[in-house]
Amino acid sequence: MTNLANCRAVVTGGSAGLGLEIVKALARRGADVTAIARDPEKLGAARDAGARLIAGDATDAALIHRAVADIDPDVLVLNAGARLPLKTIDKEDWEGFSAIWNTDVKATLAGVQAALNTPMRPGSRVLIMSSGAAMVMSHPAIEPRNLRLSGGYVGAKRMIWYMAHQAQAASDDHALGIRFQVLVPTQAIAGTELGYAVAAVQAREEGLTVDEYMVKRYGPILHPTQIGQQVAELLNDPSYETGVAYGFRADTDPFVLDL
Repeated sequence: MTNLANCRAVVTGGSAGLGLEIVKALARRGADVTAIARDPEKLGAARDAGARLIAGDATDAALIHRAVADIDPDVLVLNAGARLPLKTIDKEDWEGFSAIWNTDVKATLAGVQAALNTPMRPGSRVLIMSSGAAMVMSHPAIEPRNLRLSGGYVGAKRMIWYMAHQAQAASDDHALGIRFQVLVPTQAIAGTELGYAVAAVQAREEGLTVDEYMVKRYGPILHPTQIGQQVAELLNDPSYETGVAYGFRADTDPFVLDL
């Protein structure tokens, strides 16, 4: 789990939060990392971690195609995402409700198409970051009402999961040899700025601290630093090369979600 010295990686949304921790974890293990983010002023931390920088919007298909063609990465991490307005559905407008679709899903489509149409080399991998919220209708520990401030987030993150399967099918159909994998952190809600805001609202309603609420609902908190480490582990361990969907938890190694 210590050597990615021969790996070229591109990480979208790499300036802060989860994306930055992935940049740091890959760079620490010797990877040649390029971070992409919209705001050039926020890319300093990625630069300090040793990454190359591209200032641009991950939903810009032309930009992502150029990056994949020019860098020729072994690994493309699709992590870019939007913030939520944190409103109940009766207070939402379509612009706010669809923000995740117009950013996360659109950026995923741009990245997937860049990988398939350039194409990336056989043996390369595309890691698509989803969320434990994608399990809300199928996991009994996550009740839909507990994510009622999430707008279109749940559906968008489930769609991203499905897109990994669509992309893998296209790679297989055209014998491209590209592996698409969706990663689903299942306890990270309070470990990110966005998730913390959501958890704080729910915690107040129940008269709990955020940490108390998280432990009660989901178990130990999975922090972005841990997710970055698990992404690096996944890339460096051959046993993770073949699955399409992997879950992350704070108290175990990455585990297969699709059976």
